[in-house]
Amino acid sequence: MTQKIGFLGAGRMASAMISRLLEKGYQVRVWNRSADKVAPLAAKGAIACVTPADAATGVDAVISFMADDTAAETVWLSNSGAVSTMEPGTVAIECSTLSHGFVLELSAKINANGCPYIDAPVTAIPAQVAAGETMFLIGADNAVLDRVRPIMDAVANRIIHFGPIGSGTVYKLMNNLLGAVHIAAAAELVAVAQKAGLDGKLVAEAFTNGAVASRVGVMTIPGMISGNHKEGVHFTTALRAKDAGYAMWLADELGLDLPVGRSATEMFDRAIEAGLGDLGQSAVLETIRGK
Repeated sequence: MTQKIGFLGAGRMASAMISRLLEKGYQVRVWNRSADKVAPLAAKGAIACVTPADAATGVDAVISFMADDTAAETVWLSNSGAVSTMEPGTVAIECSTLSHGFVLELSAKINANGCPYIDAPVTAIPAQVAAGETMFLIGADNAVLDRVRPIMDAVANRIIHFGPIGSGTVYKLMNNLLGAVHIAAAAELVAVAQKAGLDGKLVAEAFTNGAVASRVGVMTIPGMISGNHKEGVHFTTALRAKDAGYAMWLADELGLDLPVGRSATEMFDRAIEAGLGDLGQSAVLETIRGK
């Protein structure tokens, strides 16, 4: 029997995953804070829900894609949160990028209600998710993961199981901090190249085909060179700053000093202070230009 899924969130990544699950024949109940984002999914067959609790009613698993710890706590644990209607045994799959300490607290509270928890952040862009090319970074009990593996296989081309709850988040936070470092360094490259009068197209070509190219750098350098930080946005400056900040919290938990990560995080924090949070990550360049 096809498993029924409750889904919390309908942002870019969530909508791509929901669309993929619907294509694979899953029944999906969807809640989102802004109901207008659910309408296109309802047109594809999803059931629109008015509360997280409604979305979590009568399903086998609940998947969440939230922006941060505060939003995740609300959709899971508030009076109208998913846990209030989840039957014992319903699996909670948390795909949001959250702080490590909060993941441990949240999972303990959900487990206490008889619902097994899977720490399941992802690394992909929406187009990859829609194409079934999601990579899950898992922290969970083996038996729990096996129960929902068919759901994950429907949207993923790779599932990496790092260990117990929290371990998937450890990798995801450091992965996203590394992305912040790459973008910050690429911004410095572009700022210097432009100040020195180099041709932007040649700079992008040289970087893309060079030995130090990274995927996130290749994706963000065009926006840095053009100065257009609004087109093709799949991840905002604010989200990168949040993830980098959570990664630094993790380093503090572990008693480690990360000077390179701290520098990149501070650059993104300056971008937020400058009002660039809703723009694409390429906007971090403006902190160097002084705009």
